[in-house]
Amino acid sequence: MEIHNDIDDDYEDEEADEEEEADEEEENSHYRSSDSRRRLSDDNLAATNTDSNTQTITLQNWDPQTPYMNKIKSSTILQTAYQIYLNERQSYSKSPSFYFDVASYFFLQARSSNSKQSSIDAFNKYYAQSNYNISNEYQYFGLRILTNVLELELESVQLLRTVAYKLVELGLYNLAENIFRHIVNLRSDEPQSFRDLALLLQESNSETKNLIEISDLFKKVIFGEWDNRYSEIEVTTLHELNYFVFQFHQQQQILNSIDNRLIRHLPVDLRIVMVWDTNDTDVDLHVIEPTGEECYYSHKNTAIGGMISRDFTTGYGPEEYLVRKAVKGIYTVRAKYFANHQQSLTGATTIMVHIYKYYGQSNQQKEIVTLRLSSNQEMIDVCKMNFNDDIQQISNNKITNNQNLNKNIHSRITCDGCDMSPIIGDRYKCLFCPNIDFCQSCKSVSRTNYDSNHQYNHPLLCIKDSNEYPKSVYLNNRTKINHKDKQCNSCFMKPIIGIRYKCACGINLCEKCEFMGLHDTDHRRTKIVKSE
Repeated sequence: MEIHNDIDDDYEDEEADEEEEADEEEENSHYRSSDSRRRLSDDNLAATNTDSNTQTITLQNWDPQTPYMNKIKSSTILQTAYQIYLNERQSYSKSPSFYFDVASYFFLQARSSNSKQSSIDAFNKYYAQSNYNISNEYQYFGLRILTNVLELELESVQLLRTVAYKLVELGLYNLAENIFRHIVNLRSDEPQSFRDLALLLQESNSETKNLIEISDLFKKVIFGEWDNRYSEIEVTTLHELNYFVFQFHQQQQILNSIDNRLIRHLPVDLRIVMVWDTNDTDVDLHVIEPTGEECYYSHKNTAIGGMISRDFTTGYGPEEYLVRKAVKGIYTVRAKYFANHQQSLTGATTIMVHIYKYYGQSNQQKEIVTLRLSSNQEMIDVCKMNFNDDIQQISNNKITNNQNLNKNIHSRITCDGCDMSPIIGDRYKCLFCPNIDFCQSCKSVSRTNYDSNHQYNHPLLCIKDSNEYPKSVYLNNRTKINHKDKQCNSCFMKPIIGIRYKCACGINLCEKCEFMGLHDTDHRRTKIVKSE
């Protein structure tokens, strides 16, 4: 992959002397920062606004305390800051960390500045055919500085991943895609290469393009034979594949390409996924819950239901934290640079963290942050998540909805979303799951996705009054209908629970497979509603 800059630099002297190689040990020493300096503080946070007026995801910025960064930050004028960068580059030209740090500073200024659209016509003209969305001149120069690092060593997968992760954070998906595809060619023996590309294509897929390719990339990670150090990456990837199916479930080509035994949508209130760019490196994900309990590799399960995935001590991750139903309060996400088992080209490891609220639901929120870790045993704060306002809003929605519902009482029926018992008002009965019911409020706020025994795409029957159909088998608890020793010939459920359909050709179907038409619909069937 050939990477170069085509735009003339108005500020760079073309006849400058050849830049000297920096003393790497001295440069790396600048990164030795104390834990206290890197903690979250009110004056060192980048706040991300949601649709509400309340900030619910607060991100940490990378702020290295290095001599060259102190000089650059001393200037409030773009051209002056860039000239300082050019001057300092003579001493740090061979240090990738130098380029990453300076580029990150320019990107931060681009987010916080009120500058107008870039006036660099050459850049806009050159990239007119791509959706790169360079919002202002700070971002333009940051992108130039960032891509310069690739000229140091074009075949370094670590450098490629680091640059690509930063481009993903900035939303420059087209540029990132080119790099991720190059990484796939260089490291086809690593599942992370295919997972990164699949997630990038999914993120940038505003239309229905590349759907089969995305599905195939996910399946390659899940079913591929990989080195033992990547064990269980398929678990996280399977979760992501199911969210992909949830996004595009109306596209029949997707459903046809995936074994339906793999499809099980698992939405959660909070999902944190962390990956890093350096091989043979151990970075640990820590989440401090509102109760004060900390979830991490040696304490994988918490009292409120939080759980963390396998501890990746080699490779690139991912490490994943999930909590199905969040409790009120602040969640603090942290990363610990536990150990590096190889020499790092950049002098530091870059982590990319995806933060999701209401993952896999219609009201999903997402933020991406990249940060740098340079010292073994270093712990940094990544972000804070506030669930107080959102949960209160859901509670208010329930009150409002209940006021507008009918007052019918569904005796002995419990809502599987909020545990209301009995359900008052409209009742939503799953036609596939033998004993799954929801109230109107849970259906309104997508709580029907929460039950692990229920899938998002199952049809729900709205029942105004259960007393009108006292003998209907569909409204009763069908888990008591057990067809011993009978197996569904489509999904292989054994024994079949609920209604069984006996086909004239001799096979058995559960009610779900029969409803979905997974067997020849012209065949005559017998419906069996009693246990055997």
